[in-house]
Amino acid sequence: MKKYSIIALLTVILLCSCTSDKGNENLEFPKTTWDMGREEIMKAWDLTEEDLTDFEREDVIVIQGHELFGEMTDSINFQFYDFGEDGTYELMQVFVNYPPDADMDHVSEEMQKIYGEPDPDMSFYYPYSALESLSVYETKEPGSMTNWGLGNVGDLIPAKEQEYYRGQWAFYQSGLNEDNWDEFKENSKLVRISLLTDGGWNRVEFNAANQMIYETIKNTLKD
Repeated sequence: MKKYSIIALLTVILLCSCTSDKGNENLEFPKTTWDMGREEIMKAWDLTEEDLTDFEREDVIVIQGHELFGEMTDSINFQFYDFGEDGTYELMQVFVNYPPDADMDHVSEEMQKIYGEPDPDMSFYYPYSALESLSVYETKEPGSMTNWGLGNVGDLIPAKEQEYYRGQWAFYQSGLNEDNWDEFKENSKLVRISLLTDGGWNRVEFNAANQMIYETIKNTLKD
């Protein structure tokens, strides 16, 4: 898949610039890669239709009763999206929900064994937000968010194509405009993982939406 070349490039940069020898440089969900479709995820996780919750949609897989990162989950929600509108649904994000009594410090420790040290300065934006303005996601409780990130959006966009990318990206990102474009592309990671415990909300998010959006816009330039 085309997005795989971006992952390979970013991996080379990481290997050359950082000293960590830890695990999954592409920030991929266990047993998966970001270019997988629904059937590939089913095979990788050894799932049958009987293993899924009652959710008859081609863009979602929901499973329950699995241990992940040392703790039992409530549910794991795989979400797929067809950004290219060609009928090809690829893995865009995974939501892992844990029960209220899960030891999320243990989850964090196990995740760091795989993904390395988190980025304490990282922030992110939710695409398709209901908010009309561009807003960094913030938690109400200090220390309730831990982030890992791969690659900045701004590092891959040529200067001569900035306006085109900004205009196209605005279809996916609420509140994006000429005034906040520089802030957005410098703060936004192509791939992110976020561990959230705000208000007892025990959740881990794997998200490659920005990577997919970038590839989608890049491909329109070739048409």
